[in-house]
Amino acid sequence: MKYLFMGVSFILFLWVGTFLLMLE
Repeated sequence: MKYLFMGVSFILFLWVGTFLLMLE
């Protein structure tokens, strides 16, 4: 369960990063 949470957090981090890059 811990690994699943880490995976979801990592995917969210990447998604937010690409979203911020697209805003620039």
